Amino acid sequence: MPSRPLIALLLLLVLASGCGEKKAAGGSGTAGGSATEAPAASGGKVVPVRMKDILFVPDRITARVGQTVRWTNDDDVAHTVKAKKGADFASKSISKGETYEAKVSKAGTIDYVCTIHPSQRGTITVVGQ
Repeated sequence: MPSRPLIALLLLLVLASGCGEKKAAGGSGTAGGSATEAPAASGGKVVPVRMKDILFVPDRITARVGQTVRWTNDDDVAHTVKAKKGADFASKSISKGETYEAKVSKAGTIDYVCTIHPSQRGTITVVGQ
């Protein structure tokens, strides 16, 4: 039979394994609501955004200058990604399972939209390196 200190250590490891990564919850799609919280800019080169339930998830992200934002379509319907303010990028129609990438090159705020679903909007806050 394992000793009490070993059981306590195993219990702590199991509890700690559930901590650390905050999972984004889908939004309700109501006016003025945010699909998810804005994640902090990561050290990686790619910041992911999903297209799900005709929303950008998360709809507000932070990226560092030089990072790439990658949108992936999880919906059964096509979407686009078009910068409205703060940058100049526009995708073609993105079908389910396809991706689109844009590299952010200067600090500031980028507002973007799906031109097929104009209520599907997102914001990228670009911070210096």
